[in-house]
Amino acid sequence: MNTKSFFRFLASTVLGLLGFSSCGWLGIGVCMYGEPHADFKAIGKVTDGAGKPVEGIQVAVRQHRHYENTSSVIYDQNDWFESDTVFTDSSGSYELTKSVFDAPNDVTVFFEDIDGEENGGEFEKAEANPEVKRTKKGDKNWYGGAFETRADVVLKKK
Repeated sequence: MNTKSFFRFLASTVLGLLGFSSCGWLGIGVCMYGEPHADFKAIGKVTDGAGKPVEGIQVAVRQHRHYENTSSVIYDQNDWFESDTVFTDSSGSYELTKSVFDAPNDVTVFFEDIDGEENGGEFEKAEANPEVKRTKKGDKNWYGGAFETRADVVLKKK
């Protein structure tokens, strides 16, 4: 084995161990390394019973996980929805934008007044199960497209 062949062998071995390779020799085209992902946006508005916007309401979105052969809905405790929270602005609007691992198809939006009497009084908790709509097609590879959901809610005072 000459020096040039040795270095080619060494480089291909090291790169192969690191996960770099080619599938062309298998006849299946180029192998891709990556992670499936999709864009997700949850938007909406929170008002009180008189139609006035409510500022400072905590909004959290949780994706449901459905498993085959079961009818139960299971919340994934490690899902990004568990840790990301947004708050309504002075117009009562909120927007949560995130890149997610899997295209969401079933979500629950939770609304909670955590500031007490500030911003219009104390309000009861609420939740909504809005429809998730696809807004952009994926690329048939790793990108699953874009999805959006809208949940407007009227909160009742305690």
